Amino acid sequence: MATNGITTLGNRTFLFGGASGIDTSALITAAYNQRKAEADRIDVKMQKNTARYNAFEKIQTLTQSVQSSLSNIKKNYSILSTGDGLFSQRTGTLSAAGSSTSPAGLMNVSIDPGTTLGSYEVEVVSKAKAARVASNSSFTDTSADLGYTGSFDVAIAGKIAATISVMSDMSLSELATAINAQSTTTGVSASVLQTTPTNYQLVLTGSDTAKAISVSNITGTDVLQSMGVTSGGSTFTHVIQSAQQAEIKIDGVSYTRDTNNFDDVVSGVNLTVRNSEPGTIVNLTVENDNTGIKEGISSFITAYNELRDYIKSQQTLGSDGKVSSDAVLFGDTLLKSINSSLQSVLGGSYGSGGSALSTLREVGITLDADNKLVMDETKFDTAIIDKFEQVQSLFSTNVTTSNSSLRMMSNSSTLGATSLAMSVTYSGGAITDVSVGGDSSLFTITGQSITGKTGTAYDGMSFAYIGTSSAIININIQQGFADMLDATMNKFADTLTGTLHGEMQSLSDQNTEMQTRSDRIIERADEFRSRLIDKYSSLESKMSAAQSVLAQLQAILGTNKNNN
Repeated sequence: MATNGITTLGNRTFLFGGASGIDTSALITAAYNQRKAEADRIDVKMQKNTARYNAFEKIQTLTQSVQSSLSNIKKNYSILSTGDGLFSQRTGTLSAAGSSTSPAGLMNVSIDPGTTLGSYEVEVVSKAKAARVASNSSFTDTSADLGYTGSFDVAIAGKIAATISVMSDMSLSELATAINAQSTTTGVSASVLQTTPTNYQLVLTGSDTAKAISVSNITGTDVLQSMGVTSGGSTFTHVIQSAQQAEIKIDGVSYTRDTNNFDDVVSGVNLTVRNSEPGTIVNLTVENDNTGIKEGISSFITAYNELRDYIKSQQTLGSDGKVSSDAVLFGDTLLKSINSSLQSVLGGSYGSGGSALSTLREVGITLDADNKLVMDETKFDTAIIDKFEQVQSLFSTNVTTSNSSLRMMSNSSTLGATSLAMSVTYSGGAITDVSVGGDSSLFTITGQSITGKTGTAYDGMSFAYIGTSSAIININIQQGFADMLDATMNKFADTLTGTLHGEMQSLSDQNTEMQTRSDRIIERADEFRSRLIDKYSSLESKMSAAQSVLAQLQAILGTNKNNN
């Protein structure tokens, strides 16, 4: 049955079927859809590409999270580094026998990375204190005029004295304000304390410990003496607290400081006195921060397992045996390559080899049925306590050279354990040649920098030589697990050169190209539809005109379409 009406196609609104009784709108739509079918197929491909792009981006993000978790476990090659991340961290343990006071109540301690392990006996003889002196407490009104006219200079030792001028109409509170106005310069501050419900006193306090307050250049009325602060000059009447140095004894040797900080007695040990207790011996033990190491490796395991979960989600069939719509990377060769590379690193041997710990399994880290990492905490704790250096060697790369003038600056290679004899030729104030085994084509020389060339066995290695003579230098590299895994992951996850970036860029480029094709197809289809609309509109117009003429003729002849 023919239909007629008004319709909108694209940006065109027109009448259809009015004269012809033909559904021209449906005809145009069918023809249009046929013309843009290829664009629809392209859009489906683009959607698949976008889903793959997002999946690769997710893997890249998760991989970078794993790399981040390895940053404090692997070797740090920076010249500013104080050690090898978590393995150089130290902790100080305090204990005291026969004392009711907590050792932590006597002192705080922090240990610099790389500090030599050891034990010390510490006695806190005295705590550094700031001077505090006071006036008589006979003042009953803090805002009443003192009635003194005079001046005096005040300061603590090591600061600059300032003159405090006192007028007869100054009150106790105003005098304190005048002193405080100069406190940054003098190191002396003032406060007004209420000693009883009706009495107040002025208190002077030094800003620095172990620095006495001094008063000089008194003119006019001796204001401080009149107030009972001094008996004249710098002889104080009411000493609340004398300036005092801190004193500690370490292994029986006495040390004094003006502050409560002792950071220059034992190298790497920063000790801050909190309270004194002469006669109490605190045992300070500098230890490896095994707890921090364990937490760091646990964080890596968590990050790795999150990556593993996502990879598995892309490789698993549904309960119906079909590939899930979410598994957009099912069967993908790059995903298989990533998974294979990770499994290879996890199952490898590292460290110094021989009878030393060399696998993750030996320190209690294994793979479960889902290929996720799990830690046997008891086994790991035993390994880190009994064989710390071996655990460190297992996780973090160790580099030794026979010449201290050569330093390894970076190593992103996956060469593993290797030894080489590097021949460095130095002439005319510069490095002119570097070779291994007589081959001079392996490294690029830039000033003092020696970098392995791309494609060679030493690709990813960088050294700095600060020597001033030719030398043959033996280099031994024992690559650790964390370094190997990071370097392996970087080949995939690097945001500039990684294979994931390359694949994502390719998908993005494909979509850009396909979008251009799709837009052109849609543009041509739109043009075709406009031509059809014009064509059918013209047809309807002509048929309408013809029907109008026919109706007029019939009216003139007195006939209709049903008459012969």
